[in-house]
Amino acid sequence: MVRLSLVPFGLLTPSLALSPVADANEPWTNFLVFDAHYLPMAKCWFRWFEQNASPQPLKVGCMDARSCAEARNWQAPLQSKVSHMEVLNEVDTSLLTRRAEARGAAAKRALEVKSEGTVLPRQMIRSEASEDAAAQEAGDGQWPRNNYIHMYHRMIWDTLEQHQRAILHLDIDALWLKSPDQYLHKVLRKHPDADIVVSSSTEANPLSLREKWGFVLNVGFILYRYTDKVKALFEEDLLPAKHQSCQQLLNFALDKKGCTWRSNDTNTSDTFGKCGGLKVVALSQSFVSRSVDLSYSPEALPKLPAIAHPDTGLLTMTGISRMKKFRDMNSAAEGRVRGMWRVSPKIIGWA
Repeated sequence: MVRLSLVPFGLLTPSLALSPVADANEPWTNFLVFDAHYLPMAKCWFRWFEQNASPQPLKVGCMDARSCAEARNWQAPLQSKVSHMEVLNEVDTSLLTRRAEARGAAAKRALEVKSEGTVLPRQMIRSEASEDAAAQEAGDGQWPRNNYIHMYHRMIWDTLEQHQRAILHLDIDALWLKSPDQYLHKVLRKHPDADIVVSSSTEANPLSLREKWGFVLNVGFILYRYTDKVKALFEEDLLPAKHQSCQQLLNFALDKKGCTWRSNDTNTSDTFGKCGGLKVVALSQSFVSRSVDLSYSPEALPKLPAIAHPDTGLLTMTGISRMKKFRDMNSAAEGRVRGMWRVSPKIIGWA
């Protein structure tokens, strides 16, 4: 039976030694984050996930009371489908606690910077990110919220440390037409020393790297493995950064290390790359698709991508423009009939 726990971010178990190379057969934890402004999309995502659920543990980062309540509603339907479910309640991590942590970190930093060239320890870097998150708690009317952007990599790394195994981060608008597990295990058997396995696209985010590589890496579906090289990436490049999109940050951080790819085309096949010491698999766009012109039918399913993550543009916190777009495309599952989600003839009628 699935177990549900509700804990604040940052309560971690003692860290074990990381493996220099991850196990190709290792399990991972599916990790999803959303807030109340994404509730319609969350309900849609859950319906697809329930139908094609992965048995891997599911961790949900809810960012307010309504999203936490929605995540808890998923417990019963997923009892026999996932091995464990955990809800991370960011609301319980109080603003005062974060500010106190930030003040303590600032005081320590003031002492350490007296020594030229001092590198801040990771726990202080995380505190700086918490300070930024606290300052942006009220939000600025846009999604992703500033606190989400600042917290994204901290949430990922804290979860990696807590579980001490790979984390598959999922965007709430990346719909599971099929379970990705079998294909991911195949990729890991082929590339057992991969540090990151990530979806790819030709979106212009960032444009300069699309022009340079022929594609970009999309963090809406990304497997971070628990390796020394991934730890170094977080500590040296991702956790210290401020005021930058999490997707742009990852792409630029890897590019700075010097990436070489076996192919500049990920339209129909995966490609393998080395970015400094990091080994990265960019998944085929036929596996995780950003297309907006797919058409769903049960007969067509074998030829459709496992993950439909259409590039519908940015969502603002007022109006839920992305969910409206999905409804316009008939992408929302309807009622539930006989244990399966009933769908319209074109549940994803992207024309």
